[in-house]
Amino acid sequence: MPAGFCARGLPRWPRLFCLLFFSSMAGAQPAGEDQSAVDVWATFLKPRYFKDVVLVEDDTVITLKTPYRAEDAAFTPVSVTARFPQTPARFIEKIFLIIDNNPEPLAGTFTFTPAAGRADLALRVRVDSYTHIRAVAVLNSGEHHVVSNFVKAQGGCSAPLGSDYKAAMARMGEMNFRTLTRGAPGDVVLAQLLLRHPNVSGMQKDQKTQLIRPAHFIKTLRLSYKDKPVMTAETGISISEDPSFRFFFRPEAGGELRAEISDSEGLQWSRVFTVNVQGRASPVDDSSDTETRKSNG
Repeated sequence: MPAGFCARGLPRWPRLFCLLFFSSMAGAQPAGEDQSAVDVWATFLKPRYFKDVVLVEDDTVITLKTPYRAEDAAFTPVSVTARFPQTPARFIEKIFLIIDNNPEPLAGTFTFTPAAGRADLALRVRVDSYTHIRAVAVLNSGEHHVVSNFVKAQGGCSAPLGSDYKAAMARMGEMNFRTLTRGAPGDVVLAQLLLRHPNVSGMQKDQKTQLIRPAHFIKTLRLSYKDKPVMTAETGISISEDPSFRFFFRPEAGGELRAEISDSEGLQWSRVFTVNVQGRASPVDDSSDTETRKSNG
C-alpha cells in the first residue's frame, strides 16, 4: 500500500502515523508473516498512549480472544473477558483496544463502572494487515495490564461496505437491544446492542465515482441503566460497519436502559429500552424514545 494512500480522508494523527510507518518500511527486507519490519507497538504506540506507564504483560486481569486467521477482515470478532467481577473495591475502569498496524491503531476506549457487574466486552473490528491486537485494562488502583494476540487478516479498512451505501445511510442510527441471558433481580446479565451505521473508514472507494469516501464513523456510545452509567465507548474507524457490542449490566428490578450515540459528523441518536425484572429487554418500545439531531457544534 503506497504511502500516498495515507493522505486520503484520515485525521491528523492517523495520517502522521501512517506516513511514518511507510517511511520506515522503505528499503526494508520482507518481514515474516508473524512480525512487522518495524516494532510499531514499542516505537510508536506505547510511547503515545502509555508513556511512562508500567504495563504488566499477563492475563490475570483480562483475557483476549481473536481468530488467528480472520474469515472477514472487515468483521473480525474480538472479545475481552475479565478475570473477576466488578466491585467497588476492585474494578476495571478502562479497556483500550489497539490494532497495531491499522491506519488508526486505537480502535476504542471503553469505560466501565462497578454497576456493570463485569467488564467483559465483545465487538467486531476492521483489520488492515497482519497485526497484533492488544487490550490494555486499567484498574481503579491505577495498574495497567496488557494482553495481545496476532491476527492474520488484511484489507479490512478499505473493504467496500457490505450493504448499499444509500440504504446504509437511510437506516443510520437505528438500534436494537436484547438480553442474551436471564437472571433474578440484581444478577449480572449479558446483553447486546446492535447499531446501524456505515462507519465509513475514509479508505473506501465509491464504486461509481472511484473517489474515496470521507470518514464518517461513530465516535461515542453511552449506555446507562436507571440513569447510572454502565459503559462508555469512544471509537474510531477501526470499528466495523453496523457495530455490535456485547456487555454486561445488572438489572435490579426492571427499569430502562438508555443508549446515546454521536458520530464524527455531529449526528446524535438516543433510544430507551424497557427491561423487565428477569433482565429481558422489551421487544417493543415507543418510537418516540428515538431522537436524531444535528449538533450545533
